[in-house]
Amino acid sequence: MAVFGFITRFAAKVLAVDSTSLPEQQLAMIQDVLAGQKARVQGKEAKELLTCLKRKHLVNSITLHRFKDGLVFSSSGNGMQESKRGTEVVNFVKRNFENTDIVTLRTGKEWIMLMPLQSSFYVVKANSTLSTVELRALAKEIESVFKKKHLS
Repeated sequence: MAVFGFITRFAAKVLAVDSTSLPEQQLAMIQDVLAGQKARVQGKEAKELLTCLKRKHLVNSITLHRFKDGLVFSSSGNGMQESKRGTEVVNFVKRNFENTDIVTLRTGKEWIMLMPLQSSFYVVKANSTLSTVELRALAKEIESVFKKKHLS
């Protein structure tokens, strides 16, 4: 993660490539609105649950691939393809950078965060990047919801 931060700072200062910034005022407004509401995660199927969690955490899509049983859950419907590509990217990065926990990529439209955690692999797409803490919290919530609904 430190290497990614160094490269980002280098690109911003020397190459003037990174001109992105978080819309702080808009995020503050959204957080104020959401603070008064309690989000309930409802649904009987995995796709419904992930769609609720997607809305709750303000992300575009969530994909979960469990290595132990080979199950893939996705809010977008193309989870197998996303998890396969994501796993390949993470494996490539881990071969070149030893201490990598989370890989964050930016496409033209959105940020893609790839996170292997224990025996699962998460692909989260959002309009802005999530921190490591936020991604781990999202993963823990997904695991607890799946355990409650007996999907694990």
